[in-house]
Amino acid sequence: MTARALDREIARLAVPALGALIAEPLFLLTDTALVGHLGAAPLAGLGVAGVILQTALGLLIFLAYATTPAVARRLGAGDATGAVRAGVDGMWFALGIGLVLVAAGLPTARPLVTAFGTASAVASEATTYLTVSILGLPAMLLVIAAAGLLRGLQDTRTPSSWRRPASR
Repeated sequence: MTARALDREIARLAVPALGALIAEPLFLLTDTALVGHLGAAPLAGLGVAGVILQTALGLLIFLAYATTPAVARRLGAGDATGAVRAGVDGMWFALGIGLVLVAAGLPTARPLVTAFGTASAVASEATTYLTVSILGLPAMLLVIAAAGLLRGLQDTRTPSSWRRPASR
């Protein structure tokens, strides 16, 4: 492979991956802009709940970064079926962790928010936002692991649909 072809291949994978990485901060910015119109307490509540959620997701990003090399190693070895199986295993693991977080997070949402020492109006808003968001954690973690699967298959363009790995 020539240097130019290698550069094109790197750009083909990196540019869409960069777009995916900047999507989440843009979603948070949109949340902030929308909730900011509701007043100070809802915005502060969003901030507290957002910190808790971002911390959890940051600690669980390994679901993507562990799935990607597991899939890529098998794909590189010519085992496309094993590569997909490794990715699906990662997705099942992510779903399991998500369900455990829902079971643990719902009863602890209020104490987690209270640990921030917020005023009662802010705590109420943060607890509401956090409780609703916790219900979405299994799906979010599943998406993170699926992104690892797709990256391992060298597909950084497909956000939510399946594509067979290219034959080598």
